[in-house]
Amino acid sequence: MASLKKLFTEKSLSIEDLSYLSRLLKTNLSLKQSMDLLKNRKNAGIFEEITGQLDQGFLIENVMKDYLPVPIRACASTLLGHLSFNDALSISLRIYEEQQENRNGLFSSIAYPCILLFVTISALYLFDLYGIDTIFSLIVSFDADIGLYQDIRMIFRIVIRSVYYLILAGTLAVIYFIQPRRIVLLYLFLSEHFPNSLLSVYYSEEFMSLLLICIEHGYKTREAIGILKDMKNRPVISFLAFHLDESLMEGETMKEAVHKKYYDSSLSRFIKIGNYTNDFTQIVSSYIRMAKQKIRQRMKRYTLTIQLSTYAFIGAIIVFIYQVLFMPMQAISMY
Repeated sequence: MASLKKLFTEKSLSIEDLSYLSRLLKTNLSLKQSMDLLKNRKNAGIFEEITGQLDQGFLIENVMKDYLPVPIRACASTLLGHLSFNDALSISLRIYEEQQENRNGLFSSIAYPCILLFVTISALYLFDLYGIDTIFSLIVSFDADIGLYQDIRMIFRIVIRSVYYLILAGTLAVIYFIQPRRIVLLYLFLSEHFPNSLLSVYYSEEFMSLLLICIEHGYKTREAIGILKDMKNRPVISFLAFHLDESLMEGETMKEAVHKKYYDSSLSRFIKIGNYTNDFTQIVSSYIRMAKQKIRQRMKRYTLTIQLSTYAFIGAIIVFIYQVLFMPMQAISMY
């Protein structure tokens, strides 16, 4: 009961508040001055609680953990163990923005055709459940042959159930693999049997993006890898950072370290160019842009395949329903 009460009374700052706070802190204003400038009706109480705890001598790193919004809390909590509050907040916000951009890019492209397919299948299911039997009963009363239409109806039923089973299986798979250890096992399986899969490119790009964010904040490559390795809330990123750090500790070069099945194969080629040009940051930025373009192209191809399949299925449904709806008239004219 106490945990339930805490859930409903828990307060947190908004992403917008934290974004403005981070920008003000970069202007060398103190934390208290920045909070005073940002106070409004919604966040005044939270800022006053934070100020009160700071006045009692608590460290900002410990105080702010309780007031961070869920989307960045786990990430920021990890970073606060390594970095100052200002750096941890800035990097957490950049990571959140990067994550949102990647997810929005993926889901926005695939959502429409998937929703269209689901709605189409559902509409056909309802028509099969409530409409076709009435029409068939009327046709049978005129001694008309509906054997062909019954066969087509059976095919549609098989397709409908197959799609629903696939949706159910996909939902259960997401629920199962959402656990940190299981998602890493899934990533290992795909890396082993499907090298350069979309998931491999996606996580390699995300890993290098987060690494670059840390480097741009003044941390050396090995320090940035250590930070990402401790991000247990991002298990695949932590896994990639762990193996990269382990390879570097064994004396391998960065190019050799990323030339493994866990990473996108094109990454090592970019690292090799970076070694020659002595401009690691710029080369990594080029890889990130290339990987994002590759992801967009693959998603476009997958989306087009789903759309064409859906449109073809809709066309077949329209023809079938058209024939079924006109069957009573045909039967009456023959009678």
